[in-house]
Amino acid sequence: MKRGIICYLATREGAAEIAYDLTELQELLRNIEIEAAATVVQHREPDLNYFFGEGKIREVKEQVDREGYEAVVFNRELSPRQVKALEDLFGAVEVWDRTQVILEIFRRRAHSREGKIQVELARLTYLYPRLYGLGGALSRLGGGIGTRGPGETKLEILRRALRERIHDLRRELEAVRKNRALLRKQRQEEGLPTVALVGYTNAGKSTLLNALAVSDQKVLAEDRLFATLDPVSRRVRLPSGRFFLLTDTVGFIKELPPKLKEAFKATLEELASAHLLLHVIDLTSPYLDEQVAAVEKLLEELNLTDRPLLKVYNKVDRYAGILPENGIVISALTGINLSTLQAEIEALLFPEKEAVLLIPFDRLGELSRCRERLRVLKEEYLPEGVRLTVQGRPEDIARLTARLKN
Repeated sequence: MKRGIICYLATREGAAEIAYDLTELQELLRNIEIEAAATVVQHREPDLNYFFGEGKIREVKEQVDREGYEAVVFNRELSPRQVKALEDLFGAVEVWDRTQVILEIFRRRAHSREGKIQVELARLTYLYPRLYGLGGALSRLGGGIGTRGPGETKLEILRRALRERIHDLRRELEAVRKNRALLRKQRQEEGLPTVALVGYTNAGKSTLLNALAVSDQKVLAEDRLFATLDPVSRRVRLPSGRFFLLTDTVGFIKELPPKLKEAFKATLEELASAHLLLHVIDLTSPYLDEQVAAVEKLLEELNLTDRPLLKVYNKVDRYAGILPENGIVISALTGINLSTLQAEIEALLFPEKEAVLLIPFDRLGELSRCRERLRVLKEEYLPEGVRLTVQGRPEDIARLTARLKN
């Protein structure tokens, strides 16, 4: 593992926020095999050239040379000008900013074709404005574009190749968005209500999906940041016999780089069509309030604050403090209170309304559909067919009534 130093520039952050940011950045760095062996904090506005003040950054340079650090990491995204000045100053030592670190984690976690497209697009749009004079960062981020480095005689060729590749990736993602829109339309026509999992990375969303899903096909659930990037949907059967579709999406993080939000737009659009959002929260996190605030901020930026939302506090099996009262407390790993969560989901998805449906004997195929979508209160066999007294969502009752009339 490489040894590095974190350079944290604080403008208006207080001590608690600085401590949280540093802890998170250290964890991010561990995911790309960099150990944060030292930290330097400076309170000021960013310098146009060195991000840190020139005097302070030269002190950091002396410390890097003395201790033999292999990486210098900054807590915010650096401008192309700052990257150039810092790489000239530090020479062979790697210069990273927080955006680069997150992009690198995403690159390592992406496995599906869609995930790889989204991550590559984010990385190349980050790289493109930084081509002039970029050294180490280019060698780390520029792989796969047909060049070993930014040699001055090849710069324009490289820029043109990047522009063309970005254009192709955006076209591929547009096709992905259209395909996802088609799938959402098919799901809506099928009538299954949808629930989407949101939450800070590593809060346990994938574990909850595995615990609730009907399918034996499990999704990856590991104790690490951004373990899964690809949206996954599974059918969930409620105790009443009715079903809904549960979708897991990419984990959130404080100040998710805008380039990633743009690249993952096709994935995040899954949230907009959900009837209900489950905000999964790590009850054991010492920074619970900060993580909840970061997720709520991202939901606001994505215009999702109008969606019904239920807070789900996870990992209660590892928690001994005072329990929150503004949500459901569960353990997705051990199953604690999952039945309570299912009951609350059912109450929110299926508001009570009664109706009577008559299913002719030549349409008995609709009987199983009724049992899946609605709660059957009474079932009677008459000469003309099966008469059901049912309870369920008004739109489901209307949809099934229309099907029986056709």
